[in-house]
Amino acid sequence: MRSKEEKNPVYKIGDVVYYGTNGICSIEDITTLDFQGISKDRLYYVLADTGNTGKIFVPVDGDTSKMRKLISKEDAMTLISEIKNIEPLKLKDENKPEPEYKEVLKKYDCVELIRLIKCIYFRKLKRIGEGKKVTVVDDKYMKLAEEVLHQEIGSVLGIPKDQVLNYLINKINEE
Repeated sequence: MRSKEEKNPVYKIGDVVYYGTNGICSIEDITTLDFQGISKDRLYYVLADTGNTGKIFVPVDGDTSKMRKLISKEDAMTLISEIKNIEPLKLKDENKPEPEYKEVLKKYDCVELIRLIKCIYFRKLKRIGEGKKVTVVDDKYMKLAEEVLHQEIGSVLGIPKDQVLNYLINKINEE
């Protein structure tokens, strides 16, 4: 691989991004690939995820909708202070929430994740109050949304991911 300069890169080497289901990654290089069958003129972001599971190659001129810069520390603190005011996601079909849950997760947007988490939390409370079990779908998407949100908040604030929930609860209760 050989590095090339890109005229107007959306991201640059050293940027830390959130990339789809891989989570937090750093951009190690912007380069062409020297693989058979791949154009030697096409540039790729070379991502390294925090789990060190390998390299991810994303075409610079391709669909980068699954990739975005992490929020700033200041934005994270503002987001936390506004959690109480963020409205839960309003479902179009209470009986089939999974498609809407998937759409929110595809956005990898912190505010939308909080809306989803609140929606599922209130659905759980309602079901428990009615003497029903929490649905597998709600449980699954709550965990996925919390995983994404906690990973990003923890990363930008320097808090271990498994301590983010307690941190958030404490910050919310301070207000």
